[in-house]
Amino acid sequence: MNARQKKFAELYAASGNTVQSAIGAGYSVNYANTNACRLLENDRVKQYIRELTEKAQDERIMTARERQAVLSDIARSGDDQDRIRAIDTLNKMTGEYVTKIEGNISAEINNPFKDLTTEELRKLAED
Repeated sequence: MNARQKKFAELYAASGNTVQSAIGAGYSVNYANTNACRLLENDRVKQYIRELTEKAQDERIMTARERQAVLSDIARSGDDQDRIRAIDTLNKMTGEYVTKIEGNISAEINNPFKDLTTEELRKLAED
């Protein structure tokens, strides 16, 4: 990928506008209006745009620590209802609550001796 293609990919990832990105990358207006979409078909350009997009998305996602900091600020300064919700959410995030799970388990065991009498089982044990 050459420098203009790289610049195009960066501008396109930021704006989503093919023609303006091509012009901004140094391609002529005529080329941008007629052939800019071909740049999106280039495998290297496509891959670079995908990487830039994923990186931008990753940077927008709050880490757990960032979420905890925001919730902590709300818990300290919000109204009573907001404080309770923030504290509840923080408790869930940090595992303060114990989850009670109830269930019934039923299993059938394949026992080849289940229909034998005690007498028959003793005979087998002696053999």
